[in-house]
Amino acid sequence: MLLAKNRKSLTVRLQDEEYAAAKRVATKRKMSLNSVVEEGIRMRLAKEEYDELYEAFGQVGLEDDCDVEFAFHAQAEVVLRDD
Repeated sequence: MLLAKNRKSLTVRLQDEEYAAAKRVATKRKMSLNSVVEEGIRMRLAKEEYDELYEAFGQVGLEDDCDVEFAFHAQAEVVLRDD
C-alpha cells in the first residue's frame, strides 16, 4: 500500500446512475468506493499501455526491412507440438 504522502486527491463527478452502480459494486465486493475508482483507473491505464504496445508492434511489421522468418521454425514447433 502506498504511503499517504505519495497519494493525490481527485474529485470525480458521476451521474447518479453511475454512482449508484459503483457503490453497488463496492458493497458487493466489500471494498471502498475509492478502491473501485482506483481499480478502474488502473485497468484503463493498463489498457492504454496494451493498446500503445499493440500499435507499436504493428508498426514494426509494416517496416520494409522487417524480417520474422527467423522465428518461423520456433513458432511452428510450438503450434504443431503434440501435448
